[in-house]
Amino acid sequence: MKLHHLMLLLGLGLVGGAVPLEVYAQTPPGGPGALENGGLELELGAPDTTETEILIPEVAVPETAAPEATTAAPAETGPSAITLYNQGVEQYTRGDYDAALESFNLALEKNPSLANAYVYRGLIYANQGDYNQALTDLNQALSLDPGNATALLGRGSVYYRQGETALAQADFNTALEANPDSVEAYLYRGLIDSQAGRHELALEDFSTAIELDPTNPSAYVLRGFTLEQLDNYSDAVSDFSQAIELEGDLPRAYMGRGVAYYNLGLYDAALDDLNQAVQLAPDMARGYLNRGYVYYRQGRTNRALQDIDSALELDPSLAEAYMARGVIRAEQGDLSGAQQDFAEVLQLNPDSAVAYKQRGDVMLQAGDAPAAIADYSEALLLDPAYTAALQARGDARLATGDVFGAIDDYSQALAIQPNDAAVYSARGAAYLQVNKPQEAYQDLTQAIQLSLTTADPELFYNRGVARASLGDDAGARRDFEEAAELYLQQGEAAGYRQTLDQMSQL
Repeated sequence: MKLHHLMLLLGLGLVGGAVPLEVYAQTPPGGPGALENGGLELELGAPDTTETEILIPEVAVPETAAPEATTAAPAETGPSAITLYNQGVEQYTRGDYDAALESFNLALEKNPSLANAYVYRGLIYANQGDYNQALTDLNQALSLDPGNATALLGRGSVYYRQGETALAQADFNTALEANPDSVEAYLYRGLIDSQAGRHELALEDFSTAIELDPTNPSAYVLRGFTLEQLDNYSDAVSDFSQAIELEGDLPRAYMGRGVAYYNLGLYDAALDDLNQAVQLAPDMARGYLNRGYVYYRQGRTNRALQDIDSALELDPSLAEAYMARGVIRAEQGDLSGAQQDFAEVLQLNPDSAVAYKQRGDVMLQAGDAPAAIADYSEALLLDPAYTAALQARGDARLATGDVFGAIDDYSQALAIQPNDAAVYSARGAAYLQVNKPQEAYQDLTQAIQLSLTTADPELFYNRGVARASLGDDAGARRDFEEAAELYLQQGEAAGYRQTLDQMSQL
């Protein structure tokens, strides 16, 4: 059984490096830092979840000219509004946001028409997580200067963080009309498209951002994750490598490249990159989780479990880690531990059809078929086209003696996925139990035709039984001979003897 992994995008933290001016022509850098974005899913092996987490690389926003105040300021004592404003810019650039906030407050008391002071103050509030106040200031800036691209970008980034992606996208589109060279607007818009599954559109925006600024490592990382989502792992490796060349201490670039190497089957290279990611960011839970997947693929199960445990120590809400550990525990026969892990996934994500299906598998393995049926049914309520859950529920119903219920589940699975040899085999065996040899023969023949590259003696044995029931002794003998040879090759003595016994009755 494989393990799935959900990889992460990097997000955008917009910070700036503006220099104070002698006159009011300073434009703030664009957007709050440490924003989080909805992310892309990437596989590292098996059960799916939808949990994602996005962290944000820093990028700079180009400056645009802001209008001078249009009303004359009254006579004033002390520093002028412009002096206070430029003082705030210097403090903001140094990262002294509390002092900058005070300077912008004083500047706006003296001159409430300074649009860019509202923009800066809005960005500070956004950095502090006060999104309502941030929006108030950014809206005020836009009422004074409707074409202020930085204010639009900042407001869009706040909407994005609040999950208002439609409003965010509208602001980024308008920002690009005002400033078609805004790298950050393209990156944010690409993130929105990637979150919505519009990966080709996201790729276009990330590529445009790279054309505008070929030295921006974040753009390469974001495009790398999008390329992975499109299964273009070789080009993803190139983008992550370019990001690392531009800025060598990007742990998520190493993590992304490790995932790409993994999907290319280059496990040693993947492990090297994930080791580097963990070394650069020892508190990054997903770095350990991803490395655990590589260890698992290499057959180093204990090391995989150690890394998954480390991931959960760092982030107890990491549903993918519980899912992965549950799969490994089930494989090791620790059914109680696996059940607990899948229950944790469902606690964190009650809409995970995969977790219900996985827990149902554990219940069935433990001999509790009714509980397994209940979990498979929950999975199917969440995802009615989940063919693996339909087949598994059919198996569980068969275990309870509900053969016709099992046949119904197998039939539903085949209606969705008509070329599944395993389901034809299961339904054929079920038809034998209810004395329907013709239907059994048809299903088992279909399974054999679909399984030409496999050697399953049970298929030939069951079809031999069906043929014998239909009076086709010659065909039954041929199937039993094929089954006996396969059982013998595979060292299954009990199956071999059972087949010989059937042949003796012809």
